[in-house]
Amino acid sequence: MKFENSSQKQRTSTDAIKQFFLGLAFGLLFLLVPLSYISISAMELNLLDVVVLAALVLSCGILAAAFGNKFLSPLIKFLESVPPIG
Repeated sequence: MKFENSSQKQRTSTDAIKQFFLGLAFGLLFLLVPLSYISISAMELNLLDVVVLAALVLSCGILAAAFGNKFLSPLIKFLESVPPIG
């Protein structure tokens, strides 16, 4: 019978909240990338579009809060691999 690694510390609710907001930030960042190619005056967002985009951002936050570093680490590595603009 194997025991779980006792060296792993338990996540506190503060950690989960921080990771939720980090997930929201990543969701907003990924949302803004395709929207940056469209002129704001040319966009015609209806209620369904706004709801879908908000659900996408919230799902990133929920996944980050649920899975923690397992979800955030690949996103951070991806952002580090993107070359800077300018």
